[in-house]
Amino acid sequence: MDSLAVATLARAMAEAIDLYALSRCFLAELVAAHPLASACCYRRSLAEDRLVPVACTQISTDALPLLDLDELENPLVYASRSAKPCFVEDVTRLVDVGAGFDALRESWSAAPALLVVPLKSAGKSVSGVAALLGTAASLTSWRQSPLWQLLLAAYESLFSRLGDMADAEESIRYETSVRRTLERDRSKSLAKRLATEFIGNSEAARHIREEMLRLGESSLSVLITGETGSGKDHAAWLIHQASPREGPFVPVNCAAIPKDLIEAELFGSTRGAYTGATQARAGLVAEAHGGTLFLDEIGDMPMAMQGTLLRVLNEKKYRPVGATKERESNFRLICATHQPLPQRIREGLFREDLHFRIRQRWLHLPPLRERPEDISALATHVLLQYNRDHGLHIGGFSAAAASWLGQQSFPGNVRELRSLVLAAAERTRTGKTIAMETLQALTSDEDTGAHQGDDGLQQLMSLDSLPDAVETFERTMVSQRLRQLNGSRSRTAQSLGIPKRTLAYKCRKWKLDRDMDFP
Repeated sequence: MDSLAVATLARAMAEAIDLYALSRCFLAELVAAHPLASACCYRRSLAEDRLVPVACTQISTDALPLLDLDELENPLVYASRSAKPCFVEDVTRLVDVGAGFDALRESWSAAPALLVVPLKSAGKSVSGVAALLGTAASLTSWRQSPLWQLLLAAYESLFSRLGDMADAEESIRYETSVRRTLERDRSKSLAKRLATEFIGNSEAARHIREEMLRLGESSLSVLITGETGSGKDHAAWLIHQASPREGPFVPVNCAAIPKDLIEAELFGSTRGAYTGATQARAGLVAEAHGGTLFLDEIGDMPMAMQGTLLRVLNEKKYRPVGATKERESNFRLICATHQPLPQRIREGLFREDLHFRIRQRWLHLPPLRERPEDISALATHVLLQYNRDHGLHIGGFSAAAASWLGQQSFPGNVRELRSLVLAAAERTRTGKTIAMETLQALTSDEDTGAHQGDDGLQQLMSLDSLPDAVETFERTMVSQRLRQLNGSRSRTAQSLGIPKRTLAYKCRKWKLDRDMDFP
């Protein structure tokens, strides 16, 4: 080769943008210069388990076979594993060296000798091999040429660099493919879970499940609205479950915490920060780090606390009661309310700027009366849970009972339906179906209680003390629910949405167990 040809080849190799272009120009010039019958190049796969074709002077690269690195007798595999050249003076004498080599030999033109040269990377590990076919004399002449050994060194260096780039790109493609597959599998899994956790066959139920999946992928604050008993707390938990956040789901009922204690409950306190603070407390905001903080009944949060919460949401920092230093918590906020917040804003009871901050995303749960086609599925789901929890077999609902349920408006929504089904199940013998008469008897008891409640309401209105009126109302409601559920405290507490220990305390305080007779 003259100096111009050498310079042209060196420039072509330097300008090559991938392994194919680099190997194609190098091998083509090599075959023409000596001359040789053919030449091809292979590189090690990213998984280091086989040799992958890169380029060939005689046929298309796609026609070349993959070579398994377990074919130890294969000359190309031998050169790759040993990092030494492999010279075969008579190719026809190679028998049973591997299916890959046999397939490769069929695609080559007839040539007596084979030389396989390992291509080493900068770290001296083998990144590929070059296989040259020709006469033994031409192959020996090429190996003894100082010029071609310099060109081979340049080719090896460029091959290593472009190979690393190709490996990086392949790795990114593989990781992207795996990530997309995992995301698809996760989405399918979450969709199935939501279908079993948020019950309903209506278009509204399907839309809510789809929206919860989308909300789970977001990090923005969510406001869930809907009537009492529509399942806002359950929807918040499902959104958390659909999110990638690995921290806990921390629910807080803003209406159930006394006004003077809500700040300490949320942000924690130091020892001695207030009367009764005998030890330091972390607070629910700290507990929700890495997870979701769910503020139920956000509309009942005191105005003073709303400003503090807004600052925490904006800065992700808070200060425990009595502390001098601020702390950080990375949480996702979900809020819920049954109250119309725009009206509360007009009344001066809720901050408009906080409303904008918590309503970055919005989910509305329609009342059960707007999706009556879901009543049957919900009732069946509650009954299945009851059977599973109690080891019983209540055989569903009679046709008349199912029809009757579908005609009810359920102003208490899913919570009311759940309480009714649980009460009816406790009054039904195992192996039997729930009868319409059982359901009607339970609701007629409520109607009787409602008529009695009208008189009771008048009595409540006549009381001068608001705390006395509230306590009287609570006692009436608890005693009536205990009667409906045959004295079952666990079911009563569940239906009222209060902890069992709270109910036990109220029963002891009002002596309900000894004063009431249950059927």
